Amino acid sequence: MLSVNRMTDYATLVLTRLACDPDHPQSAATLGGEIPLATATIRKVLRILASRGLLISRRGRGGGFILARPADQISLAQVLEAMDDPMILTACCHGGSGCPLGGVCQPRPHWLRISQGIRALLEETTLLNLVDDTSHSVA
Repeated sequence: MLSVNRMTDYATLVLTRLACDPDHPQSAATLGGEIPLATATIRKVLRILASRGLLISRRGRGGGFILARPADQISLAQVLEAMDDPMILTACCHGGSGCPLGGVCQPRPHWLRISQGIRALLEETTLLNLVDDTSHSVA
């Protein structure tokens, strides 16, 4: 089963919460009151996202974290890459050199196409899509 790791899932929760109120910096403690995660976990997620350029940290009174760009300019692909290695379904999707069966593997072109399709969907899905109640369409 394909799955998103736990920290990426947490990052998505944090980012969508920040996207709901983009003009007001939020601290880990404030977010902890709104998201059912330990404050230490939220703090770790915030640090990672800030170090990867998805968040900006503001110090001092009224400080906290805000999105580094508008929510419609932060894709799920960027979130996944910030929290984890680039998404790879199989070894052949990572340039082909990681699999000793590459020369005889009939499914390879299909895995590449599937991987590219998933990647495209992640790139076109933004934080704004996740917080916009009108974008629930499932194909």
